[in-house]
Amino acid sequence: MDQIEKAAEVLKLGGIIAYPTETVYGLGANIFNETSISRLFEIKRRSLRKPISVAVSNFKMLENIACVFEKDKEILEKLLPGPVTILLPRKEVVSDLIAAGKDLIGIRFPENEITREIIEKAGFPITATSANFSGEEDVTEAKNVKPHVDFVVNGECKYKRPSTIVDLINRRILREGVNLEEVKQALKLS
Repeated sequence: MDQIEKAAEVLKLGGIIAYPTETVYGLGANIFNETSISRLFEIKRRSLRKPISVAVSNFKMLENIACVFEKDKEILEKLLPGPVTILLPRKEVVSDLIAAGKDLIGIRFPENEITREIIEKAGFPITATSANFSGEEDVTEAKNVKPHVDFVVNGECKYKRPSTIVDLINRRILREGVNLEEVKQALKLS
């Protein structure tokens, strides 16, 4: 069994993986498994009041968990897949635990092929929170993942910096990161 199949299997069984994205290493759990999500908050030492982003492998999966308005489709297609986290209104299928009770959810559609293949094989979106303890430095190599997970996927983080976070509803950049200029152009902010 290769590491992509193994990672997908761990996720299906309710486990947590550490996986590479094009930005930094992420912690992945099935977003529909509340037990796994609770454990993720615990091992990451993250406050339950802080939402966790979600990673998808295609636009259909994105539209299953978030409300996508016609006026936003062009922007999404320009920026995704890519190193950007997009905030959109969440659908009811997304747990309050993940969204920390908020109406919006952060969505990553990574350009990293390993990540997309894992999500595709698992068949559901996974969490996309950085693979570090809350408040600590981001991790860009498998050997530096500190939270205790069930499986660590080996791979490379191309940019080695966090994603740019965009609130698509209010057309605002919440965190400057990778692809900032492309985001500004897509939002017509520059």
